[in-house]
Amino acid sequence: MGVDSVSLAAKITRLLDKREQLTKEQLRRARPQRNPSVETEDLEDGGAVLSAPLDIKGPRLMAAVAKKMKAPDRRKIELEPVGASVWRLCDGKHTFEAISKDLRSQYKMGRLEADASLEAFLQMLSRRGLVAMMVGKK
Repeated sequence: MGVDSVSLAAKITRLLDKREQLTKEQLRRARPQRNPSVETEDLEDGGAVLSAPLDIKGPRLMAAVAKKMKAPDRRKIELEPVGASVWRLCDGKHTFEAISKDLRSQYKMGRLEADASLEAFLQMLSRRGLVAMMVGKK
């Protein structure tokens, strides 16, 4: 085999992912918006548990099997306090820049650290369908 399977998988993933990448300038102005179907439960330590609907993809047979086995219809994701703080600011009103400023002041982060961490976190939330990045006019 002359092709590395990991790099092939990465190439296929990039080809299948047709979402447009934001420029740095667009990202700074973007307003993350929570998916309205995601429920939030606040924890005593400042964290949060998100409960999101599960989408069973594939043939109808898989959905029928999942229903028969009484598979859960929601997935739970636990956020630690910093992630929960960001989650609460993903209201469609706060920009990436505003959330980054909040992280820097509340958690004593430098700009590069806050921006890199926030970008990675929002990308993860976006890939999981928990937030959408709103770009442009309100």
